[in-house]
Amino acid sequence: MANNLDEINGQVDVNLLDSGQMALFFVGNETFGIVINKIKEIVRVPIITSVPNAPSFLVGLANLRGRVLPVIDARKRLGIEHADVTDASRILVIENGENTTGILVDRVKGVSSIEGLTIEEPPAIISSGLDRKFIKSVIKNGNGEKIVMEFETANFCAIDLNYVSSKSDVSSKKEMDFSLENQTLDFDEIQMVTFNVSNEEYGFPIEKVNEVLRVGDITAVPNTHEYIEGILTVRDSVLPIIDIRKLFGMHSLVLDLYAQIDYIINQNEYWYNQVKSAVDTKSNFRGILDSEQSLLGIWIVNFRSVSETIGKVIQDLRYINFKLFSETNELFDIMKSNNNEDYLTFLNEVVFVEFQSLKTKVDELKDAIKRGIIEDQRIMVVEINHLPVGILVDRIQQVIRVPKKVMENPPIIINNDRSEVLKSIAKIDDGKRIILLLDENSLIEETAIEVLKNINLKNETMADLTSIVSIDNDEIQLVTFKLGAEEFAVGIEEVQEINRVDEITAIPQSQVYIDGVMNLRGNVIPVINLRKRFGLEFKEHDEASRVIIVTILNKQTGLIVDSVSEVLRIPSKNIESTPDLMAQDTKTSFLKGVGKSKETGKMLLLISIDKILSSEEQKELIATTKTISKKVISEKTDVVNIEVNDSETKIEISENKDSENKDVENPKKKINPLKKSR
Repeated sequence: MANNLDEINGQVDVNLLDSGQMALFFVGNETFGIVINKIKEIVRVPIITSVPNAPSFLVGLANLRGRVLPVIDARKRLGIEHADVTDASRILVIENGENTTGILVDRVKGVSSIEGLTIEEPPAIISSGLDRKFIKSVIKNGNGEKIVMEFETANFCAIDLNYVSSKSDVSSKKEMDFSLENQTLDFDEIQMVTFNVSNEEYGFPIEKVNEVLRVGDITAVPNTHEYIEGILTVRDSVLPIIDIRKLFGMHSLVLDLYAQIDYIINQNEYWYNQVKSAVDTKSNFRGILDSEQSLLGIWIVNFRSVSETIGKVIQDLRYINFKLFSETNELFDIMKSNNNEDYLTFLNEVVFVEFQSLKTKVDELKDAIKRGIIEDQRIMVVEINHLPVGILVDRIQQVIRVPKKVMENPPIIINNDRSEVLKSIAKIDDGKRIILLLDENSLIEETAIEVLKNINLKNETMADLTSIVSIDNDEIQLVTFKLGAEEFAVGIEEVQEINRVDEITAIPQSQVYIDGVMNLRGNVIPVINLRKRFGLEFKEHDEASRVIIVTILNKQTGLIVDSVSEVLRIPSKNIESTPDLMAQDTKTSFLKGVGKSKETGKMLLLISIDKILSSEEQKELIATTKTISKKVISEKTDVVNIEVNDSETKIEISENKDSENKDVENPKKKINPLKKSR
């Protein structure tokens, strides 16, 4: 009744086509089927290359005898709990019109005839919780019992179900676009710069790469797209930096390496327990006894780093791992002498101590990676719509020329509105090496791309920037403050006072970034926590915390910051407009420039006070504070008054007394602005 496809692992027998035969397979606890004429072949699971930003159900791309095959995980597509790939797992190669797709299933049962069985439409709600659009029919036996559910392969293999019927048209358009693009080239090779992210290799056309930089001090920009790491000063220009790992939804390189190391150490724990068990039971040990064949030994051989700090720890770790395995071999040699006391002592005082030493050295390795892995990373400066953007990658691989004949269009299944980042796919070394050539203009999400394309917006940013140049034509004067590790600044003419953080009364049902209201000499003013507004990690107020009093909509408003650093003058030529990537993003519109210090290399993020809140948020803030009764709270508040003249900045401090203070009133006193701000 059935031919065993589980043993075929290749082309489907042509004699079965159009014979009423159905291939049966398991996904989870359910049995499914696909009519045999839709299956080109069934193969074991090969090496699969993952694709960034692809749909979650797309495992990646496989090399099927020189052809790129997109592979769908049937479990994820059907919403069934994840399970690891096993020796029984198979990929069904499905042909739908001009497209070929692989479907990863748990196990193939075989081929069965469906003649004489009852075929029904699937019910509106399938009892197993599966989406009805993926099930074409339910096949039952003579007793009316369900025996198999038939896949609706067109829907199952489609990215967007609204465009199932037009997939061929889309595919043709993609091929046409790629063909036209390649016709603009006058040679038969594509030259690209390749780089690594996780275990995959990517590339950009070399004409799109301006340069490759070491990773310098990147200044973070709060409240922006998560993948924007910050800005970097490069030869007196400000370069926006994108972390490609965050863009692709991956963990950081450090966390990735930590996960690898933790897995290896867990396996080492298991290995050591097996050694101890063999000693305790006086049985043969069947595990690895060669350090170079151990997981750690293999990892060390394959790991590369230019960091001397990491390199030294790796060498120490290699030696400890070698000693551990050498001493374990010696332990089992001692066991052969049947001297119980000797080998138990050797286990506890030599092998165990060496194993503990290895774990300690692994902790040192983690610390070294945290400090030194940045030496391996690089920033690729890529032209995205005529704007240089720095892209942070794990490491640069090489500059390579690839014949166009080994380049393929990306399969239609991965070209959708979430994942149009691939320009083409290069298969070299007989398909063993796959390079994903990225489309730089599709790399950043649409909102950021629109900002980059609108060149005229830069002029508006520059016009806004000139508003802070209020002292003279050559210099501007700023009050600088810190939020976390980053330093910000506002024009001194926008600052009225700088106060300590005293009692703040919470406002019910207010926005999360509004800490409440405070009493400022009898006036109730709202207080905005800039950490919360910029989405930074929560931090309790301390002695260094300050409230900067500014004016928003003609209303005094407090801004809570971690600390006030200094009042300084910097040349206006050292102020650069905000990079286009961030300038018109609604989340970062509060930035109106970046100040650069040639002496220290430090960068200041210049804030536009009137753009910290949107116009609607400003009105809401003022309306909310009007509902709070203006009761005068007796309190002690240090007030720093800033007065600006042509020659210097004077800061005065006065102290308001509460009813419980001493009778002697402190006179006003002048202080050094830098000393006070600290």
